[in-house]
Amino acid sequence: MKVKEAKNLLEKVKNKVQDAKQQKKIGELVETSMRKYYAQHRFERPLRKGEFELSSTLTSQVKPESLRKADDLYILSALLKTDPRDLRFWKTCEGEISELRKAMDTQTTAEGFEWIPTGFSNDLIERVKLALKVAGLFKRFNMPTPTYRFPAQGTDAVAYKTPESLVDESTKVKASTAGTRRVTFDAIKLAARVIFSEEMTEDSLIPVLPFVKDRIVEALAIAEEQAVINGDLVPGPHQDIDVVDPLDARWSWDGLRMWARTSGALGTGAQVNLGVFNTANLRAIRRAMGVYGVDPSRLAWITGICGYNLMMTNADVLTVDRYGPNATILKGELGKFDAIPIIVSEYIREDLDANGVYSGAGNVRTIILLVYKNAFMFGDRRKVTLKTKEDIEVDQVIGVATQRLDYQGLYNFTTEFPVGAGINVGPC
Repeated sequence: MKVKEAKNLLEKVKNKVQDAKQQKKIGELVETSMRKYYAQHRFERPLRKGEFELSSTLTSQVKPESLRKADDLYILSALLKTDPRDLRFWKTCEGEISELRKAMDTQTTAEGFEWIPTGFSNDLIERVKLALKVAGLFKRFNMPTPTYRFPAQGTDAVAYKTPESLVDESTKVKASTAGTRRVTFDAIKLAARVIFSEEMTEDSLIPVLPFVKDRIVEALAIAEEQAVINGDLVPGPHQDIDVVDPLDARWSWDGLRMWARTSGALGTGAQVNLGVFNTANLRAIRRAMGVYGVDPSRLAWITGICGYNLMMTNADVLTVDRYGPNATILKGELGKFDAIPIIVSEYIREDLDANGVYSGAGNVRTIILLVYKNAFMFGDRRKVTLKTKEDIEVDQVIGVATQRLDYQGLYNFTTEFPVGAGINVGPC
């Protein structure tokens, strides 16, 4: 029997009861049962109209504290498998809920009154983005479908000199069609797992909610950073032979190291041997990138601690303290070389061989990347959501936070070099 049919049948039974108190009690029992059923099966059914995840337009109207409370409610309801409205915490958040429902009503008339949180708000999503250093360099867009063909630019449009229009039959403006190519974004899933004791209660969970959110933010940010830098899309062996787990985030898409190694007609990339570490060889990376190495404002150096320490021995490197009061500093930026920011990431490997890959134990070299930021883009398909299940064998509840996204290069990498690399850097 369908839930709707059962509810209608119970409603008929309630209506046949003459006593008003009994009618009220039956109504309350039915409502409570329905709430528990929906809470237990909330991830197996489509969202009701009032259960929309909060959009970025809506959340811009809401205080950050209200969004954080909504995230707390969402985590509690998911872990305890309880409708948010049945939690005591729901009553303590009454003011924040009222604000969110009013904001919901501005988007969907008369539906905000029944809003409950069914996904993380943009506040947590923005925290993931703020935690990104290298992945944060690139633009993002929302994918309308799981697979989306993005109309990327192939060749530039051309402007022509045009005479002034003085008569009825003037010369037409010469046509110029910008060449285009389509880049396919296929959303993949990144997930972070958190484990809790089965003995947890609402009271025991509330104090650790900030820790839970921090764990989720950190795990998802690390996965993005690792994939952007060290990613190597299947099929075939990974560029680093120690990456063998098929669920490793570094199998998600081709990362910057891979693009630097394989772009160009010969598939050899724009790599420069930095065994001799000096200004001339660093600038040789820019030359190897051709037109993409010209504009400093569109470029970023990416290196690890070892590479950064070597760069700091170069007198041409400008440190942050010498920028001046009006300088704009990127996340993770610790200096500039040739007016290009130096981003330091702990996920740049320092156990590579002279060719810029991990080939076995004993490697002590690292890599320095130079990327043209406009050449890559993220596609976000779904916000971060949390699912749970009980593991009765170990008496634990497992929570898995997931997001769906993709990362792609927008240009034709068989002929272009939007990312270069300095290899054989070290020893570290």
